[in-house]
Amino acid sequence: MLERMKQILRLGAVALAIAVLGVSCATIPASQDQTRVEGLLAELNDAPVERLVELTARPFLLDGEIVILERDVEMMWSNLREAGFRFDDVSVDSVGPVTENDYLEFGDTMDVRVWFERYTAESAGLARVRTTHGVFLIVTGDTEEAGLQIFGFTGPRG
Repeated sequence: MLERMKQILRLGAVALAIAVLGVSCATIPASQDQTRVEGLLAELNDAPVERLVELTARPFLLDGEIVILERDVEMMWSNLREAGFRFDDVSVDSVGPVTENDYLEFGDTMDVRVWFERYTAESAGLARVRTTHGVFLIVTGDTEEAGLQIFGFTGPRG
């Protein structure tokens, strides 16, 4: 009887250890991981325009405007580069999942709402990023084909 109790306790301890290990292995999506988002922002600052196009999901949301064509995304990044735009002195204030009403931060329009409903996956992230230019909201997503990408961002705020 005592041996049977020991066996039950051992099995219980093993089951508990497996459960704890399983919970500790749960990870947040790359699109909501602050370190990964900081890495994406660093790459957006330093990568050539061709790489920026690869890192940019389409359709892309810039403030309340939807950029669909690859050549338009390329022109957007080229123009931003020529103007000297960078995400300078980045400080990620927060990163989390995209929520139901986040579209309002980009524009209270049907187009923006539909873009959020259609083009942000469950794992999409929204980062609030402080720079020397102001605060940006950045939508990120993790795709199998391209890895972590930028899906959209707002212009700087205050």
